[in-house]
Amino acid sequence: MAEHPFPREEVEAAFAEFVRLGAKGRDWPAWAALFTEDALYVEHSLGTFHGRQGVHDWIVPTMAPMGAMTFSIDWTIFEEDRVAFYIWNHLPDPAVGAARYGFPNLSVLVYAGDGRFSCEEDFYNPADAERVVGDWYRAGGRADTPADPTLTAISDHTPDPVAKAFPRPEVERELAAYVERGARAKASGDWGPWAGQFTPDARYWEHHYGRFRGRAEIRSWITGVMQPFPDMDFPVDWSMIDGNRAVLRCQNRLPDPAGGEEDFAFAVGVILHYAGEGQWSYEEDCYNPAEVLPVVERWVAAGGKLPDGLTPAG
Repeated sequence: MAEHPFPREEVEAAFAEFVRLGAKGRDWPAWAALFTEDALYVEHSLGTFHGRQGVHDWIVPTMAPMGAMTFSIDWTIFEEDRVAFYIWNHLPDPAVGAARYGFPNLSVLVYAGDGRFSCEEDFYNPADAERVVGDWYRAGGRADTPADPTLTAISDHTPDPVAKAFPRPEVERELAAYVERGARAKASGDWGPWAGQFTPDARYWEHHYGRFRGRAEIRSWITGVMQPFPDMDFPVDWSMIDGNRAVLRCQNRLPDPAGGEEDFAFAVGVILHYAGEGQWSYEEDCYNPAEVLPVVERWVAAGGKLPDGLTPAG
């Protein structure tokens, strides 16, 4: 992030051009030109790309056979030089009916001035994309299928935050408490209090393990999933807040078995909805599960211990 953040209006204007050329115009050469010469683009499924030319050489051929794909943005958060947005990838019903083919992802940009961005990172489970695109082809989708730019988010795929507005200092305080509860749960091994910060009817979408409804389901899931990795912690790289919505990037990190500083972690984009009284009504954990196994395998090879009978693949 810049030492002195750029004016909010400048960042918003640059992002509007980013959307005009990309999500709306689908002019991929012009869109790629909005990155700096030394930009870093982390696409957690398709690869990491370096520099404006690297982004261009990836996006143009990747999108060439996807002329039917359109995009819509549900929400955007601006905080200093960072922009987080929730973008949908849509494919039209080949039968021109009401069938829906779409998947969302969380994307994050860093603004670098002069209308350009120095970094983008995309969080999603590629299995969702593969399923949607596969279903679309099986339904008759083809490269020359006409696009439908009117498509927007699939109804109730994710909930809206609660309507009541809460003061930003309260949301900031409770986001810090959310992080601290995770640290205490890791230290004690008891994830019950962490699950207790969700509303009784909360919704939780974990991009690998699935969807959970209600505090009780969340508690049952988190207690079981953390048992093999009691020493995993979740350091936060950055966080953003807009109204009752918060976004943070954290690491799911295993300790170096040798006691050194070797990195055994994978990144997750987390979306939270604050509902008041210290509780959260929604969480979404966005990441590529295929990144997890190599981390665990390296950790075991370095001396990390799994419970008896458990392999890195589960």
